[in-house]
Amino acid sequence: MKTIPYRCDESRHKALMSAARDTGTSVQRLFDNFVTHVIADRQAEARFVARQHRGNPARGRKLLMEIRQRNSPKQ
Repeated sequence: MKTIPYRCDESRHKALMSAARDTGTSVQRLFDNFVTHVIADRQAEARFVARQHRGNPARGRKLLMEIRQRNSPKQ
């Protein structure tokens, strides 16, 4: 496991300690949750971009049209 030092001013430190205390967790856990969230977002975006490059716009529009027709109110 690696250590990453984080320097912040006094007001941020107090806010961080307060957030940890309010959520009943440690500062370490707050950072871990934040890092996990950031990594997951980046991975999701990378998957989306990869699929976008492989995608077929005409097929996508056709599928959207079919979905809209199924979801439209019946008259």
